[in-house]
Amino acid sequence: MQYRKGYAPSEMIRHFRPQILLRRAPCRRIRARAYSSKTSDPLRILFCGSDDFSCASLRALDEERRSGSGLVESIDVVVRPGKGTGRGYKTIREVPLKLEAERLDLPIHEKDNFNDFEPPSWTNLVIAVSFGLFVPPRILRMAKYGGLNVHPSFLPDLRGAAPLHHSLLQQRSHIGITLQTLDEHKFDHGLILAQTPRPGIAIPPNCTVEELTSLVTKPAAELLLDGLRRAVHVPPRIDLRGERGESEAGLRYAPKVTKEDKRVDLEGWTADDAQRRLRVLGPLWMEVVGGKKGKVERVILQDGEVVENRNGDVEREVITLGTSHGAKAGETRLSMRYMEEADGAILLRFPNGGYLRVKRILVGGKSVQAAAKALAPFAA
Repeated sequence: MQYRKGYAPSEMIRHFRPQILLRRAPCRRIRARAYSSKTSDPLRILFCGSDDFSCASLRALDEERRSGSGLVESIDVVVRPGKGTGRGYKTIREVPLKLEAERLDLPIHEKDNFNDFEPPSWTNLVIAVSFGLFVPPRILRMAKYGGLNVHPSFLPDLRGAAPLHHSLLQQRSHIGITLQTLDEHKFDHGLILAQTPRPGIAIPPNCTVEELTSLVTKPAAELLLDGLRRAVHVPPRIDLRGERGESEAGLRYAPKVTKEDKRVDLEGWTADDAQRRLRVLGPLWMEVVGGKKGKVERVILQDGEVVENRNGDVEREVITLGTSHGAKAGETRLSMRYMEEADGAILLRFPNGGYLRVKRILVGGKSVQAAAKALAPFAA
């Protein structure tokens, strides 16, 4: 007879001492705080994550487990395997969540996919925070309460892998945090169970991704724990979006940042746009054409700050391969004009407005050089 691992089928009871009534040990149920009438079984959590953002949520859950409140009974942790770095990729860099789980002495499962993974049979809730892998329906259905996710945006706005980056690139003044269910078919399409109150958390001027991450990490962990205490994971679940009657008109998507997001768009950006992308995404790049043979080299801008327009100075010119106006990468040749300064920096002119002062540039596989010196072989 086949049956689910860890559970004895009731049909087998009649084969053993029929005169004795066999019962499972009673399961203690936890009543949520006074503001909720729903109750939850003690939570046996499968926690999936990766980075510092997810570490804070894991610490909050483990503190609750250790408190003896009865809300969290156990936590198993799922992380993706470490990746090789350095020469020959011989040095393995572990994800921060694995190190945190080791420190907390929690069971760890390293998986790059869920194909052959069987979670502990006692799992009754899956929580994924900044994990990067889609949790399949098979895993969610085996858990009594399904799955939850913490996402740093006012969902359904800024669905996707990089809401922090896009919040900064779009110059948002505030950011929200959402506690949602894990949808069986798509990322970030679950029921919205809790959100930070509007207008949200204020984003400081000139904020970086690292600073914004630090700003939202603790509130995200608090939102998760508060939601569990209020038993929002227990059916019937209330979808806040449905209650508010929100539509999807005007929503923005927050896809994963790619190298193309860092490619300088001379025709589309202003100098302010370039400075913002440097702050949010890091070094920017373009391809320049130089020499008699028209050799193409990748030029990487290491820094940049917007300066006032300069009139009357002699401009030099470099030909770049552009991607503007729907052209494929490398199809359009654009003129990039700049002026040199005495200290070796350049003032890069953006036709849509402003100059970007760049001090250091990396060309190809060479070392970082003063910007003017780096561009000299390509300039006319």
